[in-house]
Amino acid sequence: MNDIKLLDIHNLDFIRKEKIIIYGAGKYGDYLYSFLELKGLGQNVVCFAVSAQEENPDFFHTKPVKTIDKLREELKDSIVIVAIGASQIGRVVERLQKNIVRGIYHVSKETIEDVTKEIIAESRKLPIEKNKVIFSNYDGMGYGGNCKYIAEKFIGGHYPVKLVWAVSDKNIQGIPEQIEKVMIGTPRYYRELFTSGTYITNTVHNLYEQKRERQFFINTWHGYGPFKLAEGAVNKDAVSRERYSKSNAASDLFLTASRFYTKIYRESFFYEGEVMECGAPRNDVFFTDNEIKASVYKKIGIPFDKKILLYAPTFREDTGSSFQKYDIDMKRVVNALGQRFGGEYILVYRFHHYLYALGMPQNFYADAVDATYYEDIQELLVAADIVITDYSSLMWDFSLQKRPVFLYQNDERDYENDRGFYSPVSEWPYPKAHTQEELIDAIIHFDNDSYIKKLNAFFEEYGSCDDGHAAERVVKRIMNEIDKDR
Repeated sequence: MNDIKLLDIHNLDFIRKEKIIIYGAGKYGDYLYSFLELKGLGQNVVCFAVSAQEENPDFFHTKPVKTIDKLREELKDSIVIVAIGASQIGRVVERLQKNIVRGIYHVSKETIEDVTKEIIAESRKLPIEKNKVIFSNYDGMGYGGNCKYIAEKFIGGHYPVKLVWAVSDKNIQGIPEQIEKVMIGTPRYYRELFTSGTYITNTVHNLYEQKRERQFFINTWHGYGPFKLAEGAVNKDAVSRERYSKSNAASDLFLTASRFYTKIYRESFFYEGEVMECGAPRNDVFFTDNEIKASVYKKIGIPFDKKILLYAPTFREDTGSSFQKYDIDMKRVVNALGQRFGGEYILVYRFHHYLYALGMPQNFYADAVDATYYEDIQELLVAADIVITDYSSLMWDFSLQKRPVFLYQNDERDYENDRGFYSPVSEWPYPKAHTQEELIDAIIHFDNDSYIKKLNAFFEEYGSCDDGHAAERVVKRIMNEIDKDR
């Protein structure tokens, strides 16, 4: 490209007295402006230039966003840095060259990678705000999981903390106004992340190499019973073990809802630090009177005189084959539930989030409600009268309410060979079926007294810690950490 140069981010002295127009108000423009701001050049930026105004905001980083035809005079006194993908640069430069411009530069993918490293490095130099808590629910998913219920305890108690929620999609809804949203991978995300006193996640995090001294990392995890294998018990190769070991060693605290999982953190997660047997914050909802059930009915449009059957199976290692396993004749199941328990049931189904990227089949079951994208499965568990699953640990959570769980395991042997379990399936207290006929029979002949007896013994054996006060304990612990430096 003639008359356009690659911007050398390590030699910016030549633009310190220049007016700057950044072409592009997307990811590249975001990173470039944030970088220039870090280098004391933010005030040099006059505005952002774009091709079409209707596709962009009026302001970006407090700077006006304008189309090229409205910048003819500004261009005469400014240099332009083109911060867009390589495929579009030629067209943009051709358009710029029709105007008088002091100079045209561009950034590459490699430039942005270097800029990102600089932003992270500079963010790590900023003061840590001990009273700031950042949450990562499944690496940017919606408002749910243990993270949600810890955040709500902070909000409800009016604690003097700043709350930040990491999202992977700017359109994620339902996050309370008391919590600031930040898009993962943006410059602001790194600033919020590395200046937060407390970081809370519910999955394996990748921040262990970047963790700062005096930051407090909490992993709440997301399953607690002796069901399918996790972490290093599944991936036993040396590379995986090293990753899990380093990642989990960076955590300062793991939470658990069962004594059993304290052992699992040691053996499968290679974690040697502190474990807090406090219960799962997300399970507190099962021990309190609330309006969640009515809210769920209203959100998903179910009449209040109906009952809910929630079908929530897990994924398979070969995720593409998962849908083939969900072959239940739901009409027969719903009829059998009505015959055994009375009332009229409506099927609500929710597939595992690992399957999102595969493209969800529309109307997978007739006369049913697809709640796959419902933000918080815990709310669905509160609303449901009966659950059918296969190997998902949500059976532990739901049965804390002492409601019936049925297991449809038409591929038990294959699943055990591919994934494996911490305890034999035969020892789980839930009625099991491998075929359609067995499932119908298990429903029709369900013995509630026997079920409750087995369930209580199961929770006792594996050390259930849930009592409705988990979030309260976690918040208290975090506040103690915050107060240490006061």
